[in-house]
Amino acid sequence: MKTSQKEVELEFELPGFDKKDIHMHLSKNALQINASKKHESKVRKKDFFHEEKIERHFSYSTTLPKINPKKSKIEFRKGILKIKAPKE
Repeated sequence: MKTSQKEVELEFELPGFDKKDIHMHLSKNALQINASKKHESKVRKKDFFHEEKIERHFSYSTTLPKINPKKSKIEFRKGILKIKAPKE
């Protein structure tokens, strides 16, 4: 987390997650992020069977200095979530 007199800036690396997998709640003094993804694959051949189930989870919460969540800028690109929130 980077803070200046004007804003708070946070950056999270979330490789393998899509935008739809991420749920976030940003309030005047707190941030909560949860991400969850499930993947299943099955391969069946004559003499071979392979089944794989993968679950990935990410959770983060913190308190923040007083910010204005309505004026915050949130960007998710190439597995990186960036949040810039102006201080009140």
